Amino acid sequence: MKSITFDTLDDRFVISIEKNLVAKDRLLQLLNDLRIELLADKVDFGSQLEELDETIKQQWWDQNKRRFIPESVL
Repeated sequence: MKSITFDTLDDRFVISIEKNLVAKDRLLQLLNDLRIELLADKVDFGSQLEELDETIKQQWWDQNKRRFIPESVL
C-alpha cells in the first residue's frame, strides 16, 4: 500500500494516510489550518478594514519610533 493515497469522488476528495507517517495531533492541526483558510477566503473585509489597519500601524509607529531610532536621527 502507498503511504498516501488520493481519490476523487463526485463531491469530495478522499485522502488516506498511513498512521505511522504523521502524528494525529499534527494532522488535526493541518486540517484546522485548512478550515481556517477556507473560512478566511469567504470573508470580504473591504477597504475600510485595510484603512483601519494602516491607521493603527501608523499610530503605533508614531508612538514607538523613538524606541528604535535615536532622537538625533529623527
